[in-house]
Amino acid sequence: MQRTRNIALCLAAGAFVSSVCTVVPAVAVPGSPACKDVTLSWAGGTAKTGGGSDRQETARVQIKNSGDHTCSLLGAPSVMLTTNGAPETLSQQSGGTSVSLGPGRTAKFTITFLGDSGKSGNEIIRPDQAVVTLPGGTVKTLTWQWGSVTRQEAASYPGNFVSPIT
Repeated sequence: MQRTRNIALCLAAGAFVSSVCTVVPAVAVPGSPACKDVTLSWAGGTAKTGGGSDRQETARVQIKNSGDHTCSLLGAPSVMLTTNGAPETLSQQSGGTSVSLGPGRTAKFTITFLGDSGKSGNEIIRPDQAVVTLPGGTVKTLTWQWGSVTRQEAASYPGNFVSPIT
């Protein structure tokens, strides 16, 4: 938000003072370092290995600070399910509070998705990975083990989404 405001101010001021305007990069939580040294792992939920459900399922993801400094996260990560075909980008729920992770500490978020056991064609995706981008830009990949997922990117009320980090 600060970056957008700075750009707008620079543009409003015109070329006249453009040499003194700078753009402030966004950070995960103001005044706190983003979490870069982390490991991700599956941590429960209603989803079963191999899938086979035609219901909305949940898969919890644990984030562990594997570094030696405290870091912070705010909001929901970006999650893209990938396969040989077109990927499915999951919606992000808004909100959340700042989560501070000391060395060795953990936080979690939930991936909610519509499982699929019988459809074929363009309405499903058979993911092999979940590519997670944490607030602050750290990217990690998890092997998807929950079976097929019904595509929801074009839905008015998507059934595939990611919760804020807690």
